[in-house]
Amino acid sequence: MDCKEFQEYVSAFVDNQIDEQKKHNAQDHIGICQSCFFDYKIETLAKKIVSNKFQKVTCPESLRIKILESLVYNKNSISQKSFKDQLIELIQNILTKRKVRLSFAFGLILIFALLIFNPFKSSEEKYYQEFAASVYENCKNLRNHKFPAKTIFTTNPDQVAQFIFSNGIKNPVMPKTDWTVTVAGVEENNSCVLAHLLFKCEEDTVYMMQCEIDALRNTKYYDLFQKIHNDLKQKSFVKVDHGNCSIIFRLENGVLMTYAMSSHNHHAFEELIASLE
Repeated sequence: MDCKEFQEYVSAFVDNQIDEQKKHNAQDHIGICQSCFFDYKIETLAKKIVSNKFQKVTCPESLRIKILESLVYNKNSISQKSFKDQLIELIQNILTKRKVRLSFAFGLILIFALLIFNPFKSSEEKYYQEFAASVYENCKNLRNHKFPAKTIFTTNPDQVAQFIFSNGIKNPVMPKTDWTVTVAGVEENNSCVLAHLLFKCEEDTVYMMQCEIDALRNTKYYDLFQKIHNDLKQKSFVKVDHGNCSIIFRLENGVLMTYAMSSHNHHAFEELIASLE
């Protein structure tokens, strides 16, 4: 089950109104997709609040008739007004009625506040975004043929691993995919060795960077990488969107691995996630 299909079934999934196979597929999906897991939690919370706050009661017959009559009357009244008249009336209410004006202003402020501060953004995202910006620049440089001083061009993954090892990374890790490596470069940044690799996959190119987490602790970014390290120890991976890329963070055998690929390249993303499990 992919994200699009999950969004179609998320409400039924929360209500336990889907068959066992789809339920199993949905559970598997939210186990690897943080975005859909977040949507699932929001849907669950919303329905829980509604069920706790509102109770079902039987509407008295007299009240039901009045409501229906009111709806019919309002429908007839509205249908007699053109869209232009309704728009003018709305603007007049905003300009002349204080309560409506205040409500309108408050609504605009609330929308802007949500867009700017986004209270639903996870607290962990800040330090991942900071690192993602650096990964994104590295990805652009390599794709634009700005290679490090130490660079090899080969499709042999064993030669690439040996090249990375001989230049300072004790435990080089290659992705468990069918991607073909095309270029690998190694550079030193603040006494930290970084390996940059470019892979050719079915639809696009995928950038990968790896470095040893212990070396990162000795850089000026100690606090940043300490948080990332502690967080990744508890997770299979973390996905962050930056620019036009989806960036994956992964910790494996003491090596911090990051992957950057085009956001629209769903096939490469799914293949990578499958290789991490």
